[in-house]
Amino acid sequence: MQTIDINIINLAIGFSLLIVPVIILIYYKTALTSSMLLSIFRMILQLSFIGIYLKYIFELNAVWVNLTWAMLMVLITAVTIVKRSELSLKIFLAPIFAGVSIGMLFSSLFLLKFVLRLDNIYEARYLIPILGMIAGNCLNAAIVGLRHFYAGIQKDEERYKYYLSCGAKPSEALLGFIKNSMKEAFQPAIAQTATIGLIALPGMMTGQILGGSSPLLAIKYQIMIMTAIMAGKILTLHFSLYFSKKFSFNEMNILNYQIFKQK
Repeated sequence: MQTIDINIINLAIGFSLLIVPVIILIYYKTALTSSMLLSIFRMILQLSFIGIYLKYIFELNAVWVNLTWAMLMVLITAVTIVKRSELSLKIFLAPIFAGVSIGMLFSSLFLLKFVLRLDNIYEARYLIPILGMIAGNCLNAAIVGLRHFYAGIQKDEERYKYYLSCGAKPSEALLGFIKNSMKEAFQPAIAQTATIGLIALPGMMTGQILGGSSPLLAIKYQIMIMTAIMAGKILTLHFSLYFSKKFSFNEMNILNYQIFKQK
């Protein structure tokens, strides 16, 4: 079954879907109209650029190009996580980059090697889309987890110091803060995973079906990508916290407030 193409005219017709939402935003004076339209314009430019760029990457399919692109994705993900977590980019880029690399690359390459059993696990057609899906989900979980962890210590620093004064090791004193950040980051993902198929059809599965794949094949791919995403999220946040803690406290194990982005 051949996928139906969408020409420029039909794309323009599709954008008319936004007319009523824009009217609603204007009516309620939300001041979100320009931001929404700008975000859509940026999305169009970015996806157009990526579409053109990926066309040549897929045709070239050189290992060094694919790995360079993959590491660029990891770097951009790490930078975005640090900035949106309101932490110092200078201090946290290296540890978060290390955490993101482990979480994203391990999950992606494991899926490609042991599930899809590709001879070349660096093949652009598989590596880049799968890594991109895992990256987007890891990014959100890491931002929520990191923000909650460091905000929690800020808010309840006296309790942390009390644990230290009672003889607790730093890792023991931080255990409750890590637990809360993990719960905050992963509870939405767990709820979403539990309702897939009942409430919503995920994007990858829908895309494959529209592309002509059988529903059963699309389901198998979706199950595996959701599993890899869940693993990637947990690994990314765990190692991001593990590495970043080494830069977050002074020699007395007290939180260093220079780690926060200056406003």
